[in-house]
Amino acid sequence: MIRGIGTDVVDIEHFEYVVSRSRPGFLRRLFTEGEIAYCERFKDRFASYAAVFAAKEAFLKALRTGLAPGMRWTDVEVIHEKSGAPTIVVRRLCAELLGDGRVHASLSHSKRTAHAVVLVED
Repeated sequence: MIRGIGTDVVDIEHFEYVVSRSRPGFLRRLFTEGEIAYCERFKDRFASYAAVFAAKEAFLKALRTGLAPGMRWTDVEVIHEKSGAPTIVVRRLCAELLGDGRVHASLSHSKRTAHAVVLVED
Protein backbone atom coordinates (compact mmCIF):
# COMPACT_ATOMS: atom_id res chain seq x y z
CA MET A 1 0.00 0.00 0.00
CA ILE A 2 1.33 3.42 -0.93
CA ARG A 3 1.89 5.66 2.08
CA GLY A 4 3.18 8.69 0.21
CA ILE A 5 4.81 10.01 -2.92
CA GLY A 6 7.10 12.98 -3.24
CA THR A 7 8.77 14.81 -6.07
CA ASP A 8 11.21 17.68 -6.28
CA VAL A 9 12.93 19.70 -9.00
CA VAL A 10 16.15 21.65 -8.42
CA ASP A 11 17.59 24.31 -10.73
CA ILE A 12 21.24 23.25 -11.00
CA GLU A 13 22.63 26.73 -11.72
CA HIS A 14 20.81 28.18 -8.71
CA PHE A 15 21.97 25.30 -6.51
CA GLU A 16 25.59 25.90 -7.54
CA TYR A 17 25.15 29.62 -6.85
CA VAL A 18 23.82 28.95 -3.34
CA VAL A 19 26.68 26.58 -2.58
CA SER A 20 29.27 29.06 -3.88
CA ARG A 21 27.85 31.80 -1.60
CA SER A 22 27.62 29.59 1.49
CA ARG A 23 29.94 29.22 4.42
CA PRO A 24 32.55 26.46 4.45
CA GLY A 25 31.00 23.17 5.51
CA PHE A 26 27.66 23.88 3.84
CA LEU A 27 27.80 20.72 1.70
CA ARG A 28 28.62 18.65 4.80
CA ARG A 29 25.43 19.87 6.47
CA LEU A 30 23.37 18.66 3.49
CA PHE A 31 25.22 15.56 2.35
CA THR A 32 26.86 12.52 3.91
CA GLU A 33 30.49 11.66 3.26
CA GLY A 34 29.33 8.92 0.88
CA GLU A 35 27.13 11.30 -1.09
CA ILE A 36 29.94 13.84 -1.35
CA ALA A 37 32.37 11.17 -2.57
CA TYR A 38 29.81 10.01 -5.15
CA CYS A 39 29.03 13.50 -6.49
CA GLU A 40 32.66 14.63 -6.59
CA ARG A 41 33.46 11.82 -9.07
CA PHE A 42 31.59 13.61 -11.85
CA LYS A 43 32.73 16.45 -14.08
CA ASP A 44 29.38 18.20 -13.57
CA ARG A 45 29.27 17.50 -9.85
CA PHE A 46 26.57 20.08 -9.15
CA ALA A 47 24.08 18.19 -11.31
CA SER A 48 24.68 15.14 -9.11
CA TYR A 49 24.46 17.16 -5.89
CA ALA A 50 21.21 18.72 -7.09
CA ALA A 51 19.72 15.32 -7.96
CA VAL A 52 20.66 13.87 -4.57
CA PHE A 53 19.24 16.94 -2.81
CA ALA A 54 16.03 16.60 -4.83
CA ALA A 55 15.77 12.98 -3.68
CA LYS A 56 16.12 14.01 -0.04
CA GLU A 57 13.39 16.65 -0.48
CA ALA A 58 11.15 14.18 -2.32
CA PHE A 59 11.62 11.59 0.43
CA LEU A 60 10.62 14.07 3.14
CA LYS A 61 7.54 14.98 1.09
CA ALA A 62 6.65 11.30 0.64
CA LEU A 63 7.07 10.80 4.39
CA ARG A 64 4.70 13.78 4.81
CA THR A 65 6.91 15.55 7.33
CA GLY A 66 9.24 17.89 5.52
CA LEU A 67 12.43 18.53 7.47
CA ALA A 68 10.74 18.33 10.87
CA PRO A 69 12.35 19.36 14.16
CA GLY A 70 14.91 16.76 15.18
CA MET A 71 15.74 15.79 11.59
CA ARG A 72 18.97 16.52 9.75
CA TRP A 73 19.58 16.45 6.01
CA THR A 74 22.18 13.76 6.60
CA ASP A 75 19.54 11.50 8.17
CA VAL A 76 18.47 10.78 4.59
CA GLU A 77 21.24 9.29 2.43
CA VAL A 78 21.12 8.44 -1.26
CA ILE A 79 23.37 5.54 -2.15
CA HIS A 80 23.75 3.90 -5.53
CA GLU A 81 23.75 0.19 -6.26
CA LYS A 82 26.35 -1.27 -8.65
CA SER A 83 23.76 -0.92 -11.41
CA GLY A 84 23.54 2.81 -10.68
CA ALA A 85 20.04 2.56 -9.24
CA PRO A 86 19.51 4.94 -6.32
CA THR A 87 18.50 3.67 -2.91
CA ILE A 88 17.54 5.75 0.11
CA VAL A 89 18.89 4.88 3.54
CA VAL A 90 17.45 6.65 6.58
CA ARG A 91 18.65 7.16 10.14
CA ARG A 92 17.43 8.47 13.48
CA LEU A 93 13.94 10.05 13.43
CA CYS A 94 13.53 9.41 9.70
CA ALA A 95 14.09 5.70 10.33
CA GLU A 96 11.57 5.73 13.19
CA LEU A 97 8.92 7.40 11.04
CA LEU A 98 9.56 5.09 8.09
CA GLY A 99 9.36 2.01 10.30
CA ASP A 100 9.04 -1.11 8.17
CA GLY A 101 8.13 0.95 5.10
CA ARG A 102 9.95 0.57 1.80
CA VAL A 103 11.33 3.42 -0.28
CA HIS A 104 11.59 3.57 -4.07
CA ALA A 105 13.47 6.41 -5.76
CA SER A 106 14.16 7.67 -9.26
CA LEU A 107 16.58 10.52 -10.02
CA SER A 108 17.34 12.32 -13.26
CA HIS A 109 18.93 15.51 -14.47
CA SER A 110 19.40 17.56 -17.61
CA LYS A 111 21.83 20.45 -18.07
CA ARG A 112 19.45 22.79 -16.23
CA THR A 113 17.42 20.82 -13.72
CA ALA A 114 17.61 17.80 -11.46
CA HIS A 115 14.49 15.85 -10.59
CA ALA A 116 13.59 13.08 -8.15
CA VAL A 117 10.49 11.02 -7.42
CA VAL A 118 10.22 8.99 -4.24
CA LEU A 119 7.51 6.54 -3.27
CA VAL A 120 7.06 5.23 0.27
CA GLU A 121 5.02 2.08 0.77
CA ASP A 122 4.01 0.08 3.83
